[in-house]
Amino acid sequence: MAVLDRIILSVVIVVLLVMGVLAAATTFGNNMLLDWLIRIQTVKLDGFLLVLIMLLLALYLVLMLVNELKTDKRAIVSQTPLGDVRINIQTISGLVYQAVRAIEGVKDAKVSIGDVQPLQLNLKLQLLPDYQIPQLAETVQASIRDYLQQIVGIEVAQVNVTVFGVLSSQEPKTS
Repeated sequence: MAVLDRIILSVVIVVLLVMGVLAAATTFGNNMLLDWLIRIQTVKLDGFLLVLIMLLLALYLVLMLVNELKTDKRAIVSQTPLGDVRINIQTISGLVYQAVRAIEGVKDAKVSIGDVQPLQLNLKLQLLPDYQIPQLAETVQASIRDYLQQIVGIEVAQVNVTVFGVLSSQEPKTS
């Protein structure tokens, strides 16, 4: 979950807790919530801000839910005598990301998966300076193909590499 999602969720929790406490206090005779609601009728800005905040929070939560439903459900399926083994695409992407980052000369990588059967990987790489790009790209392709064959036991049909940047010599080489 992203940092912004956690912040928004925390705000929603606080708002719901405050509303719950105020509703409970009203049940036991405290009129603070009722007085504030009556005040909203006369001071329209309070009511408008409350409605706006609640609508924005609700909209954001709906967008979070829709985004969560969009997660890639595809998987690599291997059949064994004891049953199926399913390795989801996020797992494959994570393994590829770690393997690519371990290759000397690669600063950063973005991994996406095209087809699952046969497996097609798309890598976008940011490289360190002073490396021969064609040779490094071929090294990445071969390393990832061999790594997935060894670790996951699957054949890789394609490893497409796009270089989206090379660090300048002045930039720090920290990972």
